[in-house]
Amino acid sequence: MTEHRLQPSARASSLHAVDPASLSRMPIAALDELFAELEPASLAQLQGHKRGRVLAVTGFDWVPGVARSALLGFINQLPIWRGEVFEGEFGTNAWLLPGHRLEFARYLVREAPALDGSGPVIRLDYDVAANPKPLRRIVGELRILAPGLFLVRMQLMWGTRVVRASYFTLSS
Repeated sequence: MTEHRLQPSARASSLHAVDPASLSRMPIAALDELFAELEPASLAQLQGHKRGRVLAVTGFDWVPGVARSALLGFINQLPIWRGEVFEGEFGTNAWLLPGHRLEFARYLVREAPALDGSGPVIRLDYDVAANPKPLRRIVGELRILAPGLFLVRMQLMWGTRVVRASYFTLSS
């Protein structure tokens, strides 16, 4: 089995060399470990449109890393989810449908502690009145991976239980 974790001593210098394809070969547990080591971003770094790229989806770790990366690479090329748009303390998902641009699923953007206790994050809180009730259970957490590149984990709140749903990157 190939080890995909960054070694702590090499982490800071290696983050610039980590590309989304290599991240998409990592299992969720390895992305959890990487996320825990990252520093939080600032709200100022997040303004404007950020291009999104899905790295991992819960339940797909059984697929070999190379195949999972290829599948997610294909999905990321589809013109559907384009990323996120940040405006002050608010954000929204950017979708591209045939002939239309749609911003859907708004959230509050704020500094907060990580739900797993691993330190501060930028929280993307979907519990806002503009969203349908099922979306209000979503909580995203964001940290900086490299200059202009952010790692985001999406989670669902199931009562007091936190269920990891996916990881993705956002880039300027």
